[in-house]
Amino acid sequence: MSTPVVAVFTAKPGKEPELEALFRGLIDTTLKEDGCIHYQLNRDVKNPGRFVWIEEWESEAALERHLAAPHLQALLAKLPECAETSDVIVLGKLAGGAA
Repeated sequence: MSTPVVAVFTAKPGKEPELEALFRGLIDTTLKEDGCIHYQLNRDVKNPGRFVWIEEWESEAALERHLAAPHLQALLAKLPECAETSDVIVLGKLAGGAA
């Protein structure tokens, strides 16, 4: 069964454009990774400083490879400069369709 992930990040005040640009820079490369089923960046309509990733990976191993990938490690190094909070939730799918 696949591994869904929800990741929520809140930008530091005034850092929203910078955080969005960092996140957008991940999308094309990540979508080409082996094991990536779904990788979508979203913004909270009521709180534009909050970004929400909805992801689905073929397996936990594919997710672990993603987390170790150079492009993601580069983002993680820059993240403290522009993100106030982060919460990455790895889920266990119970029922229903795609993530």
